[in-house]
Amino acid sequence: MNPSDWPIWLLVIVGLLVVCTVMALASWITWRVKVGSKKASHDRVWVADNERMPHFEFHEDGDTFTLHDRRDFTWRKTRDFDVRWDDWTAKVSDLERVFYVVDHFHSIRALAHTMMCFRFSDDRFLACSFEVRREEGERYHPWTALWREYELYFVWGTERDMLGLRTNARNHDVYLFPTDTEPEKREAILRRLMDRANELHANPEWYNTLTKTCATSIMKEVNTVTPGRIPPTWRALLPGYSAKIAWKKGILTDKGGFTETVAAAAITEKGKEAGIGEPDSNEYSLSIRA
Repeated sequence: MNPSDWPIWLLVIVGLLVVCTVMALASWITWRVKVGSKKASHDRVWVADNERMPHFEFHEDGDTFTLHDRRDFTWRKTRDFDVRWDDWTAKVSDLERVFYVVDHFHSIRALAHTMMCFRFSDDRFLACSFEVRREEGERYHPWTALWREYELYFVWGTERDMLGLRTNARNHDVYLFPTDTEPEKREAILRRLMDRANELHANPEWYNTLTKTCATSIMKEVNTVTPGRIPPTWRALLPGYSAKIAWKKGILTDKGGFTETVAAAAITEKGKEAGIGEPDSNEYSLSIRA
């Protein structure tokens, strides 16, 4: 049947479909151009705990470093806290151990946040976390985070702040896994993460729910130091399962099986019993490892 022979009602329907398709395509192109032109920025009004972007300065010996804008908040509740930023100096060669953190913040175990912690000599500790950088009044949503809505935030701070916030103020189910890493490898990953912090301090980037999250960002930096150390896996999109693959790959210190390894890493109750302590203290860090 030629179009000229079509009944009027069919022509109307086809015409409407064509118009709707053109309008939808035009809207999509306009939206893509708008999103594509958005630039990540450090110049926004951030929530208090995202306000400063930490960065590192290396001293002349190449070993000593100073972390500028280390976060050391005192969290009583999520909206009741004392603000504290400071500078912190240590040596890469004093690094003794690396830890992997899984923070189960939801009843669905697949949903979790991942972090890394470092223990230096003289019982000094440091934590770091790739997160969403939120503006005042802004709430995170994973769908929105697909479309250049939130900047990527790389926060460095004390464990009493970054772990204590989760165990004590938020009452999350948190696990601190020691890792089995050779000295040269653990120093290399620390240096790589410090370089990454400086990159983000100099040039802001977008967070993305699929490609640039807490877990995928850690995996990328670990694989930069040791190519192929953590193979691509669907577990990266469900960080609550990431400890299993890390244990299978021999990254986590084995405590006699995966179940035993997980049980030994649980720190929430220890954190609650100890309290987070005073600013710039290691009381919390030592208590959760007791």
